[in-house]
Amino acid sequence: MIRNCTIAIATGLLIASSAPALADQIDQEGYYGSIKLLRTFQEAKNMDTSSRPGIGSFVSGQDSDNFYNGAIAAGYQFGNGWRTEGEYTFKNKSTYTSGSTNFPTSFNHQNINSERLMLNAYRDIALSYGFALYGTLGIGVAKISSDGWQGNPARQYASSTQNNLTYAIGAGVSYSPIESLILDLGYRYVDMGNVQSGFNQFANARSLQDEQMKAHLVSSEFLFGARYLF
Repeated sequence: MIRNCTIAIATGLLIASSAPALADQIDQEGYYGSIKLLRTFQEAKNMDTSSRPGIGSFVSGQDSDNFYNGAIAAGYQFGNGWRTEGEYTFKNKSTYTSGSTNFPTSFNHQNINSERLMLNAYRDIALSYGFALYGTLGIGVAKISSDGWQGNPARQYASSTQNNLTYAIGAGVSYSPIESLILDLGYRYVDMGNVQSGFNQFANARSLQDEQMKAHLVSSEFLFGARYLF
């Protein structure tokens, strides 16, 4: 057992001593590419603002979803602890539901497709043994489309597509196992703004097109990424 502990300690010291100082890489100036794996917890808030007149009180249904997603980015670091990047987050589809007291079995099913293009700024703070902390702010555009149905798939809402101003804020830790390669582990909060479907295409009790699904789309994202400095 003592021998195993000694081997483990020696291995850890060897890795720590061989890891390049991340401070040196933060001080480098140049371009980098990045890929990210995202574990996303998304929430459709304010679904009670949906237009559904004369149906009693709002009844909440499924207003959250979680899924894996991915992102790619290309950026430039300025050699002084600051870097910026352009990032694309791949399209994802989620479905959220809500109902009413007057029609308890006739739930709205709102399908939301979203993808993002962001400009992110980072501040890196070097620690020791190849580690660093970072904070990030991002602003960009989310392309969001929404459609769905009520009660059964034959009762459709029209589709609507919009481009929303989006912001993100986050923090994390970085580690450099070898020269030019940096691994990131972090969290960020993303607000993609308000989204709405088109109006109902089915005949309702009032024979009007006055029903529309609405939500405010936000997400908490845990990410693991890899950056390569060119």
